[in-house]
Amino acid sequence: MLRFFDRANALTLVGLAAAVVGVVLSARGLVSWAVVALVASGFCDGLDGMLARRLPRTDEQRRFGAHLDTIVDACAFGIAPTALLHAAGLRSPPEVAVLVLFAACAAWRLAYFDTVGLADEGGRRSYTGLPTTFTAIVLPAALLAGHWGAEALRVAGNVAGVGMALAMVAPVRVPKPGGKATAVIAVLALGLAALWVRQGLITR
Repeated sequence: MLRFFDRANALTLVGLAAAVVGVVLSARGLVSWAVVALVASGFCDGLDGMLARRLPRTDEQRRFGAHLDTIVDACAFGIAPTALLHAAGLRSPPEVAVLVLFAACAAWRLAYFDTVGLADEGGRRSYTGLPTTFTAIVLPAALLAGHWGAEALRVAGNVAGVGMALAMVAPVRVPKPGGKATAVIAVLALGLAALWVRQGLITR
């Protein structure tokens, strides 16, 4: 099994570690730091693909890396966010249903991508449905509403949870980011992480 261990897969596992830490932080009610862990998982997911494309890999190694990435994405952007949303206040039976919906749509989206892959129309590559990785941007942004109180945090969590779930399985084309778009997303993620680190230090 160790023949599949390379720098890209190691980075994927770092993303998994961040997701596990995020679940633990959520269980302890440390929402701010759990959000930072989610953003960290998103960074690892973006960087491991870039690194993998630069490595000399056999077809078997590429397949293994793709499968590992999907499994980790299910944990980092399907399960860990549900723990975060629960910590943010989604605890009533209808809200638990929102958590189940979110996790189910994330799993469905990942299975669909593994089966169908990217669409290619005139050289423009796009996803069908919003990629699960965008959870690492959307949730940190939406949960900033928590600065206005616990109720605002809970409402934002509900809206973001349902909205993300539906967006992941919606039959819409989402262009694959590249170049400047990737840089903008990275800067936005860093900015959000900085805001949540500050919040975590304030509420410590």
